[in-house]
Amino acid sequence: MAQIFFPSEPEVKQQKTYCYINNFAEVVVVKMRGIDNRHCERVVFPTEKFLFVANDDCELEIHRHTEVGITRDTISCSQLKVVES
Repeated sequence: MAQIFFPSEPEVKQQKTYCYINNFAEVVVVKMRGIDNRHCERVVFPTEKFLFVANDDCELEIHRHTEVGITRDTISCSQLKVVES
């Protein structure tokens, strides 16, 4: 299953499609940073895909529960770009 987040923004030409796949064995919470006037926070289950539209300068925060507590990783959206072949 895949979740999709496509915010309506006036500058569509600068936006691209990105995909995050949860490769962890546990559920994670992802949060978008860098989209003005929009809030995106989603629960992503193991092996689930999260497709979204954003800009290269946006970041995706991944929050997950580990043995030491809740950890946060940040991935630049430019690393998650969907490339059409």
